[in-house]
Amino acid sequence: MLKRAGLSVAAAAVLAGAVVPVGLAGEAFAAGAKAGVCKSSVDGTYCGYYSGSAYTDRGDAGAKVKEIQALLIQHHGYSVGPKGVDGYFGAGTESAVKRLQKRHGLKADGIVGAKTWGALRGEPLDH
Repeated sequence: MLKRAGLSVAAAAVLAGAVVPVGLAGEAFAAGAKAGVCKSSVDGTYCGYYSGSAYTDRGDAGAKVKEIQALLIQHHGYSVGPKGVDGYFGAGTESAVKRLQKRHGLKADGIVGAKTWGALRGEPLDH
């Protein structure tokens, strides 16, 4: 089958790994979103780094932290510190998360769980 389609096993593996998840991330990618460019849809806002909602807190690093930072900066207007979107959950990101949590009536613990992800991806409230 792969030979008939003109695909090598390696190419098929690359294509299989490129499957976009359904929902928010899929819609954002379908709309041509690039990492770092936040796009809103009926499902919420997505910035191209991470589409999940895994528990995240100070000391974490990687794509989910970049998503949090981009949402805080671009979608909600908070500063996360002088480095901006650097993928490290430090003091500046924690402070911005706590401000967002207070603004949305959530427990201001600096931990990004399901409710905070919802606030991050939802409509920003007036500051």
